[in-house]
Amino acid sequence: MLRFFRHIRKKILFSDNTRKYVLYALGEIFLVMIGILLALQVNNWNEKRKERNLENRYLQRLAADLEKDIESFSTSLEANESRKKRAEFLLEAMDSSELISWEPTYFIESIEYAGYTYDPVISDHIFEEIKSSGRLAIIQNEELRTTLSTYYSNLNNRDQYNFIRQEFQIDYLKFSRGILSPEQQIGVGSFSSSETYTPEEAMEAFSRMMAKPDFLEILPITIQSKTRTSEVLNRFKNQAELLREMIINQKNEL
Repeated sequence: MLRFFRHIRKKILFSDNTRKYVLYALGEIFLVMIGILLALQVNNWNEKRKERNLENRYLQRLAADLEKDIESFSTSLEANESRKKRAEFLLEAMDSSELISWEPTYFIESIEYAGYTYDPVISDHIFEEIKSSGRLAIIQNEELRTTLSTYYSNLNNRDQYNFIRQEFQIDYLKFSRGILSPEQQIGVGSFSSSETYTPEEAMEAFSRMMAKPDFLEILPITIQSKTRTSEVLNRFKNQAELLREMIINQKNEL
């Protein structure tokens, strides 16, 4: 093809036809410009394809992180509700001591477990990787980008209050000290095995509990704290589920 064009140019030059030569030169320039534009278009298409592939990989990893968050929120909610019920049981037992005789082992264990806290483990590594690399804009959906940033920002804000939950658990353990006998305290310390307690043993612990005003006062606060915690965990779980659905929809559009 190049030999063909060179032959035409040579023929025009020797024909001493300036007009034809100028037209030919303009034609060559036009063809070169078309070639450059095509090359730029192909390069631009390749770059966009690379960006979409990268976006797809990021979205896939973000969805996996959110799936872990949802599982962690569910586990935390289950544990929190279980401990809230234990605190409610202890509070009810103050007015209805017969509950202790019906469920002595549950009562003994509740003294220890009602004040425990369990914070969900958040998987934010992929989002932080995207943000720190300056590639957040690679996610085309602006609403999705905003929702992602809001979700992780809210989680970080919640972490600022971890010290309150930690201090509460320390106070609970301090106020409950001495309610259980040494043998009972050792028995409830294992998660792999459990002891069975008699109504008589439970009633002895109940008498010691009733002699601890600080512990009795913290029980309603414990229930209040667990109620608020469940509300917050449910809200974050719902946000994570919605965000994961948005990501899956965006992936399907790529």
